[in-house]
Amino acid sequence: MVVAEAAPGFALHVDPALAEAAVFRALSRLDLVASEALAAHRRRTELVYAMADPAERGLAFGRLALAEFAELCLAEPLRVAVAERPAVAARARVVLLGEARGRLDEGVTCEPGGEHLGIRIEATWFDDPGGLLAWARHALGHAEDTLDPAFAFERDWDEAGGGRVPVATRARLHRLWDVTVDARLVAAGRLVAGPALRRHRAAIAGDLPGIGGAAIDVVVAYLWERPRPAFPELLAWAERPIGIVRVAAPGEPGLPRPDRCPLCGFPSDDVIPPEAEVAELVAVDYPDWRPERGLCGRCTDRYRFAGLLGGGR
Repeated sequence: MVVAEAAPGFALHVDPALAEAAVFRALSRLDLVASEALAAHRRRTELVYAMADPAERGLAFGRLALAEFAELCLAEPLRVAVAERPAVAARARVVLLGEARGRLDEGVTCEPGGEHLGIRIEATWFDDPGGLLAWARHALGHAEDTLDPAFAFERDWDEAGGGRVPVATRARLHRLWDVTVDARLVAAGRLVAGPALRRHRAAIAGDLPGIGGAAIDVVVAYLWERPRPAFPELLAWAERPIGIVRVAAPGEPGLPRPDRCPLCGFPSDDVIPPEAEVAELVAVDYPDWRPERGLCGRCTDRYRFAGLLGGGR
């Protein structure tokens, strides 16, 4: 890991592999004839290639990548985004910048005290400073929430119940949380509301199959306009999506009517299609059952727990 001074108050530690990839992409976009930066890069690399010791040569390339990463100001959008988050900026002493293994691996993490901030990101973001700034603003919104005692963030939440929380539940939680983060960015004048709202509405609708459009609108407005829910609330709604409908849109047209669960036969008002992982387990035991017939919350929890234990019953 190579180190460089960043904004006042914290040091920026950059993975040399990420720095090299970002610099290469940046230099490739420059005018191949007129660019002094590119000419300087060629002179420097020639000196490094002339080094006989492979280990020393590798270290020299790492130092060169960091120097040019700084000269090209590639981290500037990240510095701006951190400065816009006072709760993060006031605590951060070290920012670790590393390369993600794809978009699903990207994110920002804070230790409990907030002194160490980890950022994982793909090198392609450095092609677009505006896009990088937008990404960092959103990701740091999540990080700032985790430092707020009122949010009651549970750091080991994805290990709850003795096993990993299902992927579908984790994804739903982040989609709910994303709405609240973007709503605050809009309020701060750092995001345009229209596209963000349309994107979030489509995502929430996908998590609530069978729920009417009017109820979906009320759910999105509840997350967007009201004070941020605490983390335990978001997690509960992610585990049982019908819960947020009951809270945000009671009595709205399109709300499911009490029905009998096709598995246990008991009347319930939360008989909705389960996530794919649960549906696969149910289908093993009930070959004639179809996901669109739904399950009640109790049966969904039973199969979810069975999945965590590695069995279908």
